Amino acid sequence: MGAWSSKAIAPAKPPLPEARPWSDLPPELAGLVLCRLPFLADRVRFGSVCRHWRHAVRQQAPALPPAFPWIISFNGLTYRSIQDGQVSRLSRPSKSTACWGSSENWLLLARPWHGHGPKNYNFLENPLSGAVIPLPGQLDPDMSVNGFAELACIHKFIVCSNNVIVATTISCPLVACCRPGMSSWSTSLHAGSESYYEDIAFYNGEICAITTRGDLFAHEVSVDNGNGEATVSSAKQVIKGSDTGYEGGITRFLVVSPCGNKLLMVNHEKCHGLLDDGYVFKVFEADVEMSRWSQLASLGDQVLFLSRKCSKAIPASTHDDEYFRGDKIYFLDRALQGPKKCRSPTGLTSSGMYDLRNNAYHPILSDNLRVGDVMSWFFPHK
Repeated sequence: MGAWSSKAIAPAKPPLPEARPWSDLPPELAGLVLCRLPFLADRVRFGSVCRHWRHAVRQQAPALPPAFPWIISFNGLTYRSIQDGQVSRLSRPSKSTACWGSSENWLLLARPWHGHGPKNYNFLENPLSGAVIPLPGQLDPDMSVNGFAELACIHKFIVCSNNVIVATTISCPLVACCRPGMSSWSTSLHAGSESYYEDIAFYNGEICAITTRGDLFAHEVSVDNGNGEATVSSAKQVIKGSDTGYEGGITRFLVVSPCGNKLLMVNHEKCHGLLDDGYVFKVFEADVEMSRWSQLASLGDQVLFLSRKCSKAIPASTHDDEYFRGDKIYFLDRALQGPKKCRSPTGLTSSGMYDLRNNAYHPILSDNLRVGDVMSWFFPHK
């Protein structure tokens, strides 16, 4: 009589939980995903998946870190992301509209004037929201480029609180301000300065201006409660720079820290050798009480974006994002081109990333840009 063979009966598997659709992704998890997407295009793609994710993007937007800025080229009004380098074109009111500057998420636009018709064709526009701020007439009637008389002399502009627009010119130490509805600019010319204002920044309620020799001046901007017009005061010196006069080979930028409590001066020293060891950036903090510049060895938890038209400091990423790691300086502008012998193999002399930790330069665009293109940063938000 043979033995009966028996097999153990496996216990029944518990039923699998019912799969939930991706649209049920909790908002807090969506926020964690969005925080790890530094580029606006990826956030837009996330929101285009479904209606619930689009709602999550809108809900989480106030808490998200800033998106990586675009690179704007004024020639043709195109923009690109360093993520993929793809070139896109911004819409413009008309083909004859020219771009003369950018500040944060605003573009400085103008239509040409050829000696007839109204002159007031100058305005600021946010191309993402469509918001428009009209500007008064020209700052310097003697400056004119291809019919664009009103804006040809503006070197940099800033949109401050209360819709106060502040600008400086390319030829003299002048600060001008206006508000919507004003028929002319309020100006303050610092006649005692021997050099022009190389950069300006809005800091502690004042317009701070740096000269080509490192002198720091401050202008107060006030708004009349009655007529709403803005006026700018005369300059007061805050820090005295070099006593040697104009320092050739140095480009200076003013940047306010992300929390707004520090004013930084960044010196870019042009190279005199190979590109990778000749690009030097030095960062200084304004010590107003001691009336001096103090050099910093590190940026800490902030990332700088520099250009002659628009500069900004943003907090470093807390999500181990290589793009937003601290101690990085992203820079671009034709004004930062070094000598021809300093050009990299790609020919890109006007854009790159400088790492303060090891003083190393890294290109940020892989394709060639036309030498002479005026480029700036544009921070995409409505």
